[in-house]
Amino acid sequence: MIQNTVWDVSIILMGSVAAIFIGVAAGAPVALENYGPAIASAYRMRVWLFILAAVVLVAVNWRTLGELPYVSASAQGTPGIQRVDAVGEQWSWTISPTHFTVGETAEFHVTSKDVNHDFALYGPDMRIVTQVQAMPGYTNILRYTFKKPGIYRVLCLEYCGIGHTEMMSDIKVAAAKSVTGKTP
Repeated sequence: MIQNTVWDVSIILMGSVAAIFIGVAAGAPVALENYGPAIASAYRMRVWLFILAAVVLVAVNWRTLGELPYVSASAQGTPGIQRVDAVGEQWSWTISPTHFTVGETAEFHVTSKDVNHDFALYGPDMRIVTQVQAMPGYTNILRYTFKKPGIYRVLCLEYCGIGHTEMMSDIKVAAAKSVTGKTP
């Protein structure tokens, strides 16, 4: 899938840039005897500081990019996850199903019939909770676990023409039922 390819290319490019910096830093001739002992000591530490910075940056990138909500082809159809088909077209969304309960995970299969749209899911407080691009001829897959009951609104974030501001749809999320069958 394209997200896996982008991830692999990103890691290779980050590693290449780090290798270039290390090579330049290691090959830079410096006459340390021309500096005071404090500066010479700090200059020697630069390689270690760079390595530390590189490790921190790689760890941060791995942590944040590794948790993107996009699903690889091998992870599709996981049991317990509700498939949701979402199709954008000027100027409406066709979404099925549209009713969920708190704690349920939806796997949105998002595409477009005509032009690029942006499937943006807003929570009951009208704060964006997740989004993905809707493109003609391509299906993006996005997972989201509903955390609060209420009306979630789907809006288009990609200007798609004169009716763009009216392009919205609702998803209803009910409170989870307790073991006794009553809502908590």
